[in-house]
Amino acid sequence: MDPLWAELINSDWHDHRGSGRRADRIDDDRWLAAFLARTGWLGRRLLGEKDRRRLRTLRGLLRRAVDTLRPEDVLADREIAALNRALAACPEVRRLERQAGDSLALVLAPAAVGIERVLGAVAASFAEFVAHGEASRIRVCANADCRWVFVDSSRNRTRRWCEAKVCGSLINVRRLRARRRSPRAHSRPA
Repeated sequence: MDPLWAELINSDWHDHRGSGRRADRIDDDRWLAAFLARTGWLGRRLLGEKDRRRLRTLRGLLRRAVDTLRPEDVLADREIAALNRALAACPEVRRLERQAGDSLALVLAPAAVGIERVLGAVAASFAEFVAHGEASRIRVCANADCRWVFVDSSRNRTRRWCEAKVCGSLINVRRLRARRRSPRAHSRPA
């Protein structure tokens, strides 16, 4: 399963086949309900339009941060400041909780509820990822029509496609067909 931050970025869906179609999954109530559940959302209702705009704003920030990270693996100061604002909106408090078997655990619990909790959870998932030195594993699918963001978990960190069987195959077939159509492919050496 994708980390929260990647799932939010990828909610701006693009047709990987190049049709130009796109969909904003934040407008899809089923997708949004599943996403909110992953963030610890406690609300009974889904987000209203104002809060969906705030989620889109965070998505844009994360997308810019990923695009910044790709070549240099360094976040710009403005992205750090914006992430810190999202984190500050949902501070965490330490709480002692009883676990199974009467053991105790010190846990970090969000102090905010509502959209701040959601924004804080997503921002924290990204901040933890880059703070632990994993930024070099962030990739954007090499299929220009796709734009899917993923974490490259391969050993040598050379993965290029969100899904090799989907985008990788699609691009490789397109390249093969282009080579077959080119005039050089049909000419014979003299």
